[in-house]
Amino acid sequence: METDETVDGQGPVKPATIYEVARLAGVSHQTVSRHLRGNGGLKAATVAKVQRAIEELNYSPNMAARSLRTRRVYRIVIIVPEATQYVPVRMLNGAAAAAHEAGFLVDVIALEGSAATRSNRLLSLLGSEQLAGVLSFVPLGSMQKHLDAAHSGLPVVVAGEYDDRMRARGTLADGAAAARIVEHLAALGHRKFFHVAGPEQWPSARNRRAAYLEAVEQLGLTSAGEYQGDWSAESGHDAGLNLPVESGVTAVFTGNDQMAIGLMRALHERGFRVPEDISVFGWDDLPESRFLVPSLSTVSMDLEALGRLAMTELVTVVQGKESPKGSAEDEKLPLMDLVIRESTGPARR
Repeated sequence: METDETVDGQGPVKPATIYEVARLAGVSHQTVSRHLRGNGGLKAATVAKVQRAIEELNYSPNMAARSLRTRRVYRIVIIVPEATQYVPVRMLNGAAAAAHEAGFLVDVIALEGSAATRSNRLLSLLGSEQLAGVLSFVPLGSMQKHLDAAHSGLPVVVAGEYDDRMRARGTLADGAAAARIVEHLAALGHRKFFHVAGPEQWPSARNRRAAYLEAVEQLGLTSAGEYQGDWSAESGHDAGLNLPVESGVTAVFTGNDQMAIGLMRALHERGFRVPEDISVFGWDDLPESRFLVPSLSTVSMDLEALGRLAMTELVTVVQGKESPKGSAEDEKLPLMDLVIRESTGPARR
């Protein structure tokens, strides 16, 4: 049976109340409640004071009581891939923080196996419980119809999907930085490229590939081929073992850092030097990327902001507000910066 925490054996410590949060923040309890519901209109300074008080008191809203009182559901599910390194923890943290600040509880479900296995596991875990919404960092594909059938009318946001004009709706799918990578390498004298792409079902992989191919064509360069990876270092290693270096390729753009790491290992095993023989560019700026030998050139993103943006879109739908579209949403996108390190250099003569 659960009990309240104790302090130095002095008995149970009662959880903080919304009134104690209000008193510490110097605002009314109605203001705290408004903040927890995610209502807009509060001044930034007020939001900051309330959030500091919540964190200092370790306040957690009683969602069960709120649900009974308001007849609303406060549970949001986040779906991630089996190997969560493909959705960085920082992005997951940003999404969870945005949900908590809006007054929602969060459950995380990791999917693995075949498409049928993933669908069955998802429906089994979600069961018949009421949900406020679902945020997926995984392309749902055929799972979407099963989810709709089991939870009719459930708000679902897939991070990195496309809008009805086939334009990336922010978050993971924005591949614009791929063109900047090609431009940077071309300025170093590279003329023949190779691309190691992520899985086709991921909008982020398709968008990065499309931006890469468009930039190569516009600059009058050559793409010597592509390899379909699965985001893993193993698939990058396989790509490196089969890279047609003899065709004159001098630069490789990989869809993420893990594949770039595997690729560089394979090139080392084949006796090629990075970047003297082959320049390699990754994507994601993993913490370990700067400690590689050579350190990896990559794309840095504000991952917390990306996670928050995706969750904010879902919360907006759950609360029955109009979801931002088009240029207004694009203006909110965090910048993606090229991080130039040792794995890229002038093209070999």
